[in-house]
Formats: sequence, C-alpha cells, structure tokens
Amino acid sequence: MTQIPNVNSAPAGNQAFGKNNSLNELDMSDFLNLMIVELQNQDPLNPLDNAELIAQIGQIREVGATESLTETLDSVLLGQNISSATNLIGADVVALNDDGERVSGNVRVVTITNGQPTLDLAIESAASAADEPGEIESGNYTYEVVWESDTGVLFGTEIDAHTNDLTNFQGTIQLNNLPETSTEKRIYRTDGTDDGDRKLVGTIPNGKATVFVDGLSDANRGETLTARVQKVDFASKVTVPLNSVGEIRPPKK
Repeated sequence: MTQIPNVNSAPAGNQAFGKNNSLNELDMSDFLNLMIVELQNQDPLNPLDNAELIAQIGQIREVGATESLTETLDSVLLGQNISSATNLIGADVVALNDDGERVSGNVRVVTITNGQPTLDLAIESAASAADEPGEIESGNYTYEVVWESDTGVLFGTEIDAHTNDLTNFQGTIQLNNLPETSTEKRIYRTDGTDDGDRKLVGTIPNGKATVFVDGLSDANRGETLTARVQKVDFASKVTVPLNSVGEIRPPKK
C-alpha cells in the first residue's frame, strides 16, 4: 500500500515556507482531510501511532499558522489598545511626551501612529506657587494675560491662582503654558481677595515665551486694565503614546 511522502523532507527546489506558500492558507477542513489521507495510506503492518501522526501533521499546520496567528494576535491587541484609548476621551491624564517630560492634560482625540494609539492632549494654562522669593501673600487671585493680534484686536485669557491653602505663604506665582503670540503679552492680576481692578504685574516681550513668574505685592501692581478684551479659552496640543500614560482622572459626569 502506498504511503504519502514524509512532509519533513521537502524536494529540492521547493519554495520555502512563507507568505506565498499554500500551507499558510491551510484551514481546518484541509487539516482534517490530510489526516484522513494519512490514515488511509499508512502501512497496516506498521501504522503510525497517534502521537507520531498528530506530530507529523501538526508540523504542517504549525508552519502555516504561525505567521497568521501572529498577525491575528497583533490585530486583537491593536483593537484592545484602541478601545482603551477611546475610553480615555474626556479624561485628564498624566503622561510622558517624546522628550520624556511629564505633561498633564485632557484627552481630546485618539489617532493611530505607526500602528499604535496616540492621544492628543489639551494642555491648559495653569498657575502654581513658585520657589523664588516674592511679596505675594496668601489669597485667591485671577490673572488675565492680554495680547494684541496682528489686526489690532486685544485678546485675553484668564488663569486662577489659589495660595490661601498654603500655610504662611509669601512668595511668587508661576504661570505655565501661556499662549504663544506674535506680540508681547501683558499680565494683569486682581488683589488677594480676587476682587477689584486687574492691574499690571509684568510683561513678556517675547511672544513665544510661555512662562511668567509674578512676585509683586498687591500694593506694587501697576496700571489698571481698562481696554476691552476679547476673552478666549486657550489650550495647547501635546501628543503622547498610550503606553506613556501613568495617571488617569476619569471624565466628570
């Protein structure tokens, strides 16, 4: 009785297993048919035992299936990552940017870059107590950053600063992530009661600069802001990979 050739010894000149090899497309039906043929054509006086038969045919299927399985797993993993990323839309996260810097912002958009999900974060302007010495006392303040557009329109954005929860605070306040502008920025501030006129505490001649440190006491503030300013909500965009996220604050409901 005839016996099918040993699959482990391919004839010379046969194409190596790869994407174009028909074994890569071996499905379950082909696998069972091959097994039946093997059983029908084996030597009845010297039959293969079950373990040897399964091992031999399994090799055929394994070679063809490995690449397909890898592609399937990659696809499943990407789908899970995309699902995880889209669930973060509207959440505040802390992550590392491409420069290894820690950034915090609100997830607005999810994109796929080089087969991996990335998050577009909106980074708003913020105020925090600085380490430098200054004369600002504990209180609640509102800053207004004002700049003039190329067409002469005054724009402004507001930033809240709270130091009343800091014990015996007297020092400076740093404003971060200010808008990049084509003209200088002028910085105005209320007094510590967060009321009254907004008065000048400094300027930023270089419109590209995005950080300002204020250390003036209420009494030493300058001129009062009287011009009409068009208020804008400002946030810059930073893109970070999903796997760089280290902290998540879910969207507020």
